[in-house]
Amino acid sequence: MADYIQLYSIDNILRTYREEVTDRRLAIFDVGPENSYYFVKRKPYKFTSLGLILITAGTCEITVNLELTLVKRDDIIVVLPGQLFEIIKHSDDFSVKAIFIDSELIIEAGFHVKSNTLVEFLSSKYPKIISLDKKIVRDLRYNLTKISKYLVKNDNIFSKDLVLHHFSVLMYEMGDFYNRVVKAKSTKKEVRKEELAKKFLYLVSTHFKRERNVQFYADEMFISRKHLTKIIVEVFNKSPKQIISETIVLEAKVLLKNPNYSVSDVVTDLNFVDSSVFSKFFKNYAGISPTNFITGN
Repeated sequence: MADYIQLYSIDNILRTYREEVTDRRLAIFDVGPENSYYFVKRKPYKFTSLGLILITAGTCEITVNLELTLVKRDDIIVVLPGQLFEIIKHSDDFSVKAIFIDSELIIEAGFHVKSNTLVEFLSSKYPKIISLDKKIVRDLRYNLTKISKYLVKNDNIFSKDLVLHHFSVLMYEMGDFYNRVVKAKSTKKEVRKEELAKKFLYLVSTHFKRERNVQFYADEMFISRKHLTKIIVEVFNKSPKQIISETIVLEAKVLLKNPNYSVSDVVTDLNFVDSSVFSKFFKNYAGISPTNFITGN
């Protein structure tokens, strides 16, 4: 699977730097029309660390875990490790400024003990795109520019400390915006529903290969199956069973497109009884047989 899906780590990104950096737990970069070859289309990829991608110009159609979405200027994509991305198409002026952070740096900054809500926007269990206002965009770009300046080794003996400082300010600003503008729009009841929905998605992403019974997830969440179904339908307009099945189909599609995997390998990996059961399940949800999906017929 690693041959099919491109994995990007902070080290991968830092290898593109021409200068030595002050802290290898963080990488920051700009991509736009002048180096658009980095926007590889129709090729799935994942990042191995937390990240923020700020859209600085243009638009882009992108899939996140195979769900198509449109991002535009002043949107920010919250990237969690393991999410599957694929660029479908983008405008000629599409540009981004991105930062990727090792979890160790977040711990050193003390966010894990200062506030549970401070980095909530970065710890959601499902992909998120947040539309920002002009002020927060200006503040973020200022601190991203400062991080870029001090990340590259220079004469300032406090460069590493300044990187941590501006990263901390950036996180505080995003945390404030998220809690004040985004989260504040929801009532307490809605927030509770969303938290339960997040937990369900997290559990599904962790256990879907072996646990496909909705009751298992309800038991893990200490709520009734009926209550779980009600919440998931209200939040996602889909049943828990649909989400579990779609997660399985997503993983199956990724594996089937990997030339190193056979159908029988996918059957084993996803713990189906046999190829016949898997083929029937896949065709029911994907509308195409596994074999035809592989060949594109």
